[in-house]
Amino acid sequence: MTDQAAVGRNARGEWRPENRIASAPINQWPPDFRALTRWFPRYIAPNNVVWLAAALVTWTWLTPALGDMANLEVWWIALLLARNLALVLLLFGGLHLYLYIFKRQGDATRFTVKPFATDSARFLFRNQVRDNMFRTLVSAVPVFTGYEVLTYWGFANGYLGAFGAEVGSLLFWAWFVALLVATPIIHSAHFYFIHRLLHVRALYRRVHALHHHNVEVGPWSGLAMHPVEHLLYFSTVVVQWLLALHPVNALFQIQIAVYYAAMAHTGFDKVKVGERVAIEGGSHFHYLHHKYFECNYGGSLVALDRLFGTFHDGSPESHEAMRRRLADIRAAEG
Repeated sequence: MTDQAAVGRNARGEWRPENRIASAPINQWPPDFRALTRWFPRYIAPNNVVWLAAALVTWTWLTPALGDMANLEVWWIALLLARNLALVLLLFGGLHLYLYIFKRQGDATRFTVKPFATDSARFLFRNQVRDNMFRTLVSAVPVFTGYEVLTYWGFANGYLGAFGAEVGSLLFWAWFVALLVATPIIHSAHFYFIHRLLHVRALYRRVHALHHHNVEVGPWSGLAMHPVEHLLYFSTVVVQWLLALHPVNALFQIQIAVYYAAMAHTGFDKVKVGERVAIEGGSHFHYLHHKYFECNYGGSLVALDRLFGTFHDGSPESHEAMRRRLADIRAAEG
């Protein structure tokens, strides 16, 4: 496939979208109802509908009956672990094969053409992709499976979902749907605060720096983290432990955290399927965080970066503002 974006690359092989990054209109006050009306269908479909469908399929056909999970037994925990390994291999591995092995869209909308590291002491096995795969499969998958196990065990024993509307009532279904719609927003807000915590110097050096070894990112980079970061990142499901009346809400919260990590690290702005279909592939917003480290801690869905002055929209003006902010921080620290 011809690289239509090549004309926009600089001398270092870097490319960025023409439009500046904009926050979602849910962050505007007073509300712009016309903008919200245009934005909401794009928020729901196609991406979030696909991830919700995956969660419903997972719950309906790939998860034991809730009553069978009232006791912590090896058979169903192992089943969840094997299922999650397969799902991660399918999505993360499939994206890597499609974009980087088979190169089905060349370098079109790829943020940088720099290759993944293949002889670097920063990575296990001196290889970035192998390192990322190992950390994802050996650490990330068991951690989020552990959260899922605790979720089902808690619901099965009445420790979770015990308060609120009666199951099957109109109020129950209204709350169920409202939480499904809010799931990406919950993820975005939680990610911002956890991510800022991980950039505190002590945690950064001991934990988060490992993820930032990935400057040139690919799908497997998404969950290539220290085990402590996995515990913090997937703790987003705790919000659903407090709010949800049904385990599907919690499952969707966990899977959104998994799927968003892969998509935000594809290294491409869009994943093209044929000549007409283009799926929002990577996140230029998050790519800039990997490039510059001290900006864009959350996402453009919830404008916490704007609120706290760490927003970078990809423009030269934003870059200069970031440089001034970091210079002021260094001066204050002496």
